[in-house]
Amino acid sequence: MEIKFLREFICLAEHLNFHEAAKKLYISQPVLSRHIIEMENELDVQLFIRNKQSVKLTPIGQVVLEEAKGIIRRYEEGMKRIQLAKSGLAGELKIGFLEAAVKDFFSSLIINYRDNYPNIDLQMNQYNIATLINAILDDKIDAGFTLSCDIAKVPGIEWKKVYSDVFCVVLRNDHPLAGEKKISLFQLADETFIIEEPSGVYDQLLDLFKESGFAPKTIPRSAFPENVLLMVETGLGVAILPRHLNIYKRPGVSFIELEGESAKVDIVLAWKKDNTNPAIPLLLSELENMDLDKKKEKSLEKG
Repeated sequence: MEIKFLREFICLAEHLNFHEAAKKLYISQPVLSRHIIEMENELDVQLFIRNKQSVKLTPIGQVVLEEAKGIIRRYEEGMKRIQLAKSGLAGELKIGFLEAAVKDFFSSLIINYRDNYPNIDLQMNQYNIATLINAILDDKIDAGFTLSCDIAKVPGIEWKKVYSDVFCVVLRNDHPLAGEKKISLFQLADETFIIEEPSGVYDQLLDLFKESGFAPKTIPRSAFPENVLLMVETGLGVAILPRHLNIYKRPGVSFIELEGESAKVDIVLAWKKDNTNPAIPLLLSELENMDLDKKKEKSLEKG
């Protein structure tokens, strides 16, 4: 049964006058009469009692009227959701994140996004670096906040910089360099480095070591920063980590900024190139409005 037939039936039920209803619907009275008869034939019921003086709903017509109103309401709501989804204003967006990388802005971002796009269902999951990249590639999430160096060589991925962070040397509090404001890699040439390999961070750090003119002594580490900090605290070596990981800082270790213009890492929002979810550009727009990179630059200058 066509939606327009239901609309015409509701209009006639409200006016109980074929002439007035047809006028309201911008159709002729014979067309309206024919459509009502088609409805009655399809439903195998009599919807109206008609005579020359009046038109009345039958008891079954009253039941059909209530159902028709519900159908029209659900139809209009469904069409609205479809149009919103086409424009990216409704639907679903699955976001992955590295907890430490987003700690300073994630809550505000999500609050703003939900305020502006209340019909988009946000789903959020925390990952480590390795599992987050796989989650994007396997379509378990639409987009994820991660490190640029870990997705730079992954095919089929696009990303946008959110902010830049500095690398820090992580060492025990009783280390001779623990009181420095900044440390150069050259000062650490004799140290053992706790580094996860292979990884994008590992590749970037190797380039930094080459710039400093030495090949580091390394021992492999876990992908979890908490374990790295424990290894440093127990004296197994020193580590180089992005400063945002200091949220996991243990009492016995210090984070000292690493010298050098290239001793930085970008935190990015990444997604698959073939992901056409229109909610992703809306998330990018919210990030641009927050202007996080400038805020981080000011934060780094202060400290």
